[in-house]
Amino acid sequence: MSIVKFPNVAGGLNTDLSPEELGPGFWSSSQNMRFGDGYASRMRGTTAAFTTPAITPYYLISYATPSAKFIVYAGLITIYCDDGTTRTAITGTAPTGAIDDRWTGGAVNGVLVLNNYIDVPRYWAGVPATPFAALPGWNSAWRCKVMRPFKNYLVALDITKSGTRTPHTVKWSNTLAPGAITGSGDWDHTDPAIDAGEQDIMGEDLLVDCLPLGDVNIIYKERSMWAMSLCGAPYIFRFQKLPGEYGMLARGCAENTPLGHVVMTSGDIIIHSGQGCTSIANAVIRNYIFSNISQTYYQRSFVTSNPGRNEVWICFPFGSEASTCNRAAVWNWVDKTWAIRTLTNVTYGTTGKVNYSASGINWSDASTTWETQPGNWNDYDYSPAESRLMLCHTNPYISLADVGPTDFGSVITSTLERTGMHIDNPQGVKVCKAVYPRIDGTTGQTVQIEIGGSMTANVAPTWSAPVTFTIGTDQKIDAFAAGRYLSVRFTHTGYSPWRIRSFDMDVKEQGKF
Repeated sequence: MSIVKFPNVAGGLNTDLSPEELGPGFWSSSQNMRFGDGYASRMRGTTAAFTTPAITPYYLISYATPSAKFIVYAGLITIYCDDGTTRTAITGTAPTGAIDDRWTGGAVNGVLVLNNYIDVPRYWAGVPATPFAALPGWNSAWRCKVMRPFKNYLVALDITKSGTRTPHTVKWSNTLAPGAITGSGDWDHTDPAIDAGEQDIMGEDLLVDCLPLGDVNIIYKERSMWAMSLCGAPYIFRFQKLPGEYGMLARGCAENTPLGHVVMTSGDIIIHSGQGCTSIANAVIRNYIFSNISQTYYQRSFVTSNPGRNEVWICFPFGSEASTCNRAAVWNWVDKTWAIRTLTNVTYGTTGKVNYSASGINWSDASTTWETQPGNWNDYDYSPAESRLMLCHTNPYISLADVGPTDFGSVITSTLERTGMHIDNPQGVKVCKAVYPRIDGTTGQTVQIEIGGSMTANVAPTWSAPVTFTIGTDQKIDAFAAGRYLSVRFTHTGYSPWRIRSFDMDVKEQGKF
């Protein structure tokens, strides 16, 4: 008998390299597991929050005033705000856009601005009794693909004036006073007395979106990036092309992190801080994402963050039949690990602080015993002082992500799999008879463990029957697998969180044949 130790399980997921090439700690397949702090841990659940939407929400943003915190979500013809207690329709004039006329916007000087390209941009000052109104100073014959705040300005991209589209035009408003929104003439770029302006960023690729990065606004086209920086009169802003041929896949496909922007491009996931781009997905998970993303609805992808976990979520429609985001490729910017999270009909996501009074489970409603009930007594998963990831769904739901033990009451299936383990001898045949896992979790919960073997690289292993490992009771599982390349799989379906910190395998060398 020879015990082979696997002390590192937190290297993360790598689906793009051949399993035989992976180093210690990496997994060739996983689902709903995250990696960090020396563990592979099951991800937490998704919990419906706020009043159930009366419409299917396609956009979601967190917005705060001095007296209240709101989530604002928009459907095709209706916009709502919710302060955690009361939901209020704040639509004003009904929008006329379709699903793929994605909303953009943000808060500037305390005023929320939204735009969907089909209608005139609109604003809301945070009073539920007063609905959205048309953006003052904006010509009613103009439209723009994107409108975002930057410093004390509003920036519009891809402009259409009286039916004539100029897809390379960047337009900005006059300087806005604190607490104010644009007024009459504030978008007139021909008036030398104000700071409003226009600039064409030429090239064959079209404008897609923009996102501030420190003191500059990064403008993303389809295959290029430009820095928009304040330079003062008479030009107000200057524009500088950044190195590289990377752009953005679709609106909403970039997120700010402490390390810079993480961007989903037309074929990669990159990170940059304005000084050059680096792929964070190449030879790790890039092929998985772009080989499986819907070729019809890929522009419904978006990028958001889960700051409490130091994570960026790359959300995309997985598979040819998917029309909403049903997968998230999750990158941890501290541990530099990748993971996969399954999603339920997600249309958009955002991060922010909101008022939400989460209710716990009453003891009379609990379906388990005191010893096996997940969580802590009188403990809540949500704090209004903490910025959290929120998602909207076609179900329809507004949800808090990474909260609770279930996905809307349904159990979560989590898996870890590593195939192609040659244990430093790819020519030798091995026999595995047992696995000794070190798993943390609720006493009595079970994890199914399988082992497999293959005689040839890149050939699917022959798996043993699943064997039940009971946390708090068992020390090992007995099974049998043989081959030059061994495999192991851990599967858990249930309500309780669990994590694995290491495992051993009982392996015996058999020779070359």
